[in-house]
Amino acid sequence: MANENLFSGKAQFYNSRPIYPKECIDYLVNKFDLVANSVIADIGAGTGILTKPFLDLGCSAYAAEPNEDMFTELSKNLSQYQNVFLLKASAEKTDIPTLSCDAVVIGTAFHWFDKEKFYEECRRILKNNKYVAILRIANNNEADKQIDKIKHYSEQDLNEAKTFFGDGFLEHICFEYSQSFDEERYVKNLLSSATAPLPNDARFDEYINKCKSVFNNHFESGIAELPFVVNCYIGKLDT
Repeated sequence: MANENLFSGKAQFYNSRPIYPKECIDYLVNKFDLVANSVIADIGAGTGILTKPFLDLGCSAYAAEPNEDMFTELSKNLSQYQNVFLLKASAEKTDIPTLSCDAVVIGTAFHWFDKEKFYEECRRILKNNKYVAILRIANNNEADKQIDKIKHYSEQDLNEAKTFFGDGFLEHICFEYSQSFDEERYVKNLLSSATAPLPNDARFDEYINKCKSVFNNHFESGIAELPFVVNCYIGKLDT
């Protein structure tokens, strides 16, 4: 199955995923010297969770997303903005005009890309500084931290980013934060996972009931304050 088809049927659940914290967006805006008329490219934009905060700050954006379902939801979510250009296109061939962007951002999608082709595509679409930020949201509770120590997920992501940027790697910075989830958002967030069953799956109702049971057993108040971390890998491509 092609990577762009892995999340078919998931778009309806994506708006329940955690958003990126303001501190992270503000940091990138300052790091990349973005102003109201700057242009960013969000590659693998999904439903626009990462695109939206840059648009709210007055930037223009190209949002490229290859999956049909995701692109439909992306179009709905960003329909109120005049300064966004939506492209049903892959990371390796975005159809973004050459030398049109001030920075590229990727939100929890980089691991699906062909890295060499994506690198060349970034070089093509970026203007002078050729800044790229690779972001990945991860669960940040104590159990997940222990699993990360065993599985070395963060270390693998860092090494992958360093390989991608080469000598242009600048920094790895983390932003810890929490998000509030009621039962509905909690369940939909879990359903957005690539490994969760789809509505037409025979296991779907059973899966939802198990998720609800976990929520009700652990969050008696009806609200879950869940900890997350954004790992942000920043680099500058060679010119």
